[in-house]
Amino acid sequence: MMTIHTDKPSRADQVRQRRQQDQKRRYQAVTREATAMRPLVSRPRRWDGQGASARPRRKTRGFNIALGDHLLPLSTAALAPIVGSWRMLSLTLLILLVGMLARLLTDRSMYVTAINLGGAALVPAEEIFAGSGIAGSHIFWVDPAEAQRQVAEIPGIATAKVAVAWPAKVTVVVVEREPKLSLVEGEKKWWVDAAGQKFASRGDLPGILPVLSESGSTLSALPPEAVQGALQLKQLRTNIEKLYYDPQHGLSYQDGRGWRGYFGVGADMPQKLAVYERLIDDLVKQGINPQVISVESLRAPYYKK
Repeated sequence: MMTIHTDKPSRADQVRQRRQQDQKRRYQAVTREATAMRPLVSRPRRWDGQGASARPRRKTRGFNIALGDHLLPLSTAALAPIVGSWRMLSLTLLILLVGMLARLLTDRSMYVTAINLGGAALVPAEEIFAGSGIAGSHIFWVDPAEAQRQVAEIPGIATAKVAVAWPAKVTVVVVEREPKLSLVEGEKKWWVDAAGQKFASRGDLPGILPVLSESGSTLSALPPEAVQGALQLKQLRTNIEKLYYDPQHGLSYQDGRGWRGYFGVGADMPQKLAVYERLIDDLVKQGINPQVISVESLRAPYYKK
């Protein structure tokens, strides 16, 4: 078999070569065009901190704001109007609050000029109002607990309750001490409650029994047993106009038949009066005119001529 070699390229090789040459020409043309249009870029100048005009460039901070499922970048420059408006709003609110406070502090209707009073019959309302310590005070400075304490210290007041309401309404409800007797110490008169505590008298009460102190010193109070005994004697002897009290002998009264009767203290006045009358009967039968008859002790009654 004979092999034939030829140097003539085939049709396919010729087509391939033409394509490669065309691609090379196009690449070279594009490269030249890109090189001719490339802009000049200068190197950035470095700041060395010298010179009046040399200042660093401030970086602008950015924020991301969530909008749905996306993040929206927002710079501080964009936030500046919003921040400014909030500051202006805060300043406006502050001015309004200061103005409202000044208005409240200077409004005369916010000052206490009267009280709603309940439970007072003997103690004058003017005295309670003045004694409360809140007359003319601004409602902001009224302390109900302190006012309540001061009202309770007024003579004749047992307990007090103070309530404050807007704008300047103060309600005071008191429980007064009930006078049972009138204690007379020289020129001074007192009222005495059931516990024997004395307090300032505010005039003459109809039906109240006066008790004259025969001690040389001022009494701090009457024993409750003395108050109880005096009330019993007045109930049993309605014609008694006054009683006397002595810490040693207790209660006594001047009998219209010419002697002083002593009864001590306590709640056994009915028994003492019974013994007192029997003793008088015996003395009258004997023709004895006593100066003193004492039933202070039921076990040892006695008389003096």
